[in-house]
Amino acid sequence: MKPFLMLCVILFLVGCATVEKGAYHPKSSKEKKAFAQASREIQPKDVRADFHAVEKSMMAWVGVIKDIQYKETERTVQVAFKVDHRNFDWKDHGGSTPYQLSAQGDGIFLAGWTVQKPTRVSYLKTLSKPGDMLIVYGTPYRMMGGSLIQLKATAIRPIHEGNYGVVEPEN
Repeated sequence: MKPFLMLCVILFLVGCATVEKGAYHPKSSKEKKAFAQASREIQPKDVRADFHAVEKSMMAWVGVIKDIQYKETERTVQVAFKVDHRNFDWKDHGGSTPYQLSAQGDGIFLAGWTVQKPTRVSYLKTLSKPGDMLIVYGTPYRMMGGSLIQLKATAIRPIHEGNYGVVEPEN
């Protein structure tokens, strides 16, 4: 019995050592898959500089929701987010405001996300609102007006306004 107990303790300790303390952790299985595939290094300024070099790349961008529009089709609900990009350290700081966004970012971007029915618009409206933080996983879909980027989202994660803070960059 003692060898089995010892093995369990060792496996537990090894498992704990492999999880980075304070790291951001995706919530849903869809977000976990997107998080594993997405680059967190590619920023809007990189897409503006050379759209075609990164147009097939999946990326993860974070920002504050400015506006949300909903459009129903026969089989889907299309959601359009207008987001103010913010730099994010991809850490969970714990406490009452576990996520910290920089006061600075790379400007406004758009994200289109499609949800299959029978999901209702009324339900989607309970998940996010302007002022909430939004993590968007997606690929660049198009550039509009030379600088406004639209991402085709494969996954999103809204985080309610009270669960993040905004920090000024250190000089």
